[in-house]
Amino acid sequence: MVRYQDEDERERISWREIDRRRDRSPHAPKEPPRERERSQRSEWAMKKYRKEVDKLFMGKKGTKKHQKALNDIDRYHGTDQFETVVRTYLDQYGLPEDWSTLSLLLDYSDPEKVSEALRIMKTLYEVRTPMEKQGFKAKLDILAMTTSDSDLRDVAEDILGSL
Repeated sequence: MVRYQDEDERERISWREIDRRRDRSPHAPKEPPRERERSQRSEWAMKKYRKEVDKLFMGKKGTKKHQKALNDIDRYHGTDQFETVVRTYLDQYGLPEDWSTLSLLLDYSDPEKVSEALRIMKTLYEVRTPMEKQGFKAKLDILAMTTSDSDLRDVAEDILGSL
């Protein structure tokens, strides 16, 4: 067996040097594990803090009771209890701000509240998906043709004409 002088004279790298080179690798994490763990905890705490602050600014609408009342509107839609659930919700919290609940309120019997819901939905219209826009237009068209309240009919026709 022939040995070359270079192999014998070659400097062997210590394990410490191997680890140091590995740390410089672009695939190695940039921050030490302790700092990464600390940053994950602080990120989680910040998200929780923001959620609590949002609830604080939402007032009554940031509570679990509000969420239950909102879910009840969806659950009782199309039943005899729908009117009662919506009336209770509106008395306590006013009109909702989300598109899906507002669209359910279009089946409510109070024309003034339905008109208000339509006006709110008109402001949210531009950011909706094409499917939601089409559904909204169809609902407006049906309201304009079938409602017995002339003010609600006018509101529905005006909004339909402006879209």
